[in-house]
Amino acid sequence: MKARKLVQIGLFALIVAGVVPASASTFVAMTAEELIQEADAVVQGRVIRLESKWDAEGRIIVTEATVQVSDTIVGNAPAQIVVQTPGGKVADYRVEALGFPQLAEGEEVVLFVKTDQSIQMSRIVGHQQGHFEVVTRLDGVTLAVPRIEDGVSFLTPSGRFIPAPPSTELNTFKGRVRAEAARIGKPVQK
Repeated sequence: MKARKLVQIGLFALIVAGVVPASASTFVAMTAEELIQEADAVVQGRVIRLESKWDAEGRIIVTEATVQVSDTIVGNAPAQIVVQTPGGKVADYRVEALGFPQLAEGEEVVLFVKTDQSIQMSRIVGHQQGHFEVVTRLDGVTLAVPRIEDGVSFLTPSGRFIPAPPSTELNTFKGRVRAEAARIGKPVQK
């Protein structure tokens, strides 16, 4: 069984409804400053456990990912965080949430996270905009790779579509995040 969570982006959803394919998801684009400002922490770590289950109200399937934190880049974070994302599989029911982060067990990630007090867990800021996979190329260079699915678009408040960010060398990426966080007054970890 497939289900897609519809995301409303206000009036822009009505404007682009005739332009965006039905299988696509459109999200409000966030700048690096906005991602960092909204996040409680930016962390690097490895997904060590995934558990899909029905939410507290029994209305939708969610997946809880336990992430072993290896580096807190911005803010403060414990050694392990639990991140909840929409979608997953429970028994014969499967929910695929296009445009929302899908973490994989064993995956090394950089995540922009915010604690959601209503569920006592973290959520990823900016949906897929706040999820980067850490991969090492054959030449040994380690990259932060944005995990943006095909069919996912980002729209600025002015109505302009923007491309997904490029892959960036990991230390350069973390340096830029730290510099932007320091510029806007967020606590930076060295």
